[in-house]
Amino acid sequence: MARRRKYEGLNPFVAAGLIKFSEEGELEKIKLTPRAAVVISLAIIGLLIAINLLLPPL
Repeated sequence: MARRRKYEGLNPFVAAGLIKFSEEGELEKIKLTPRAAVVISLAIIGLLIAINLLLPPL
């Protein structure tokens, strides 16, 4: 019964974790466009491939 009391005043979807709740004062720390995310991902993949070619496993 203690669990029910904890979630009494909340919307059932919020209580179940189905809806992300964020406060108004919360600021996003990193803003990244989808294009930038793809470019960064491709750069990391390219770097890893280059490292594997230059330094083969021992």
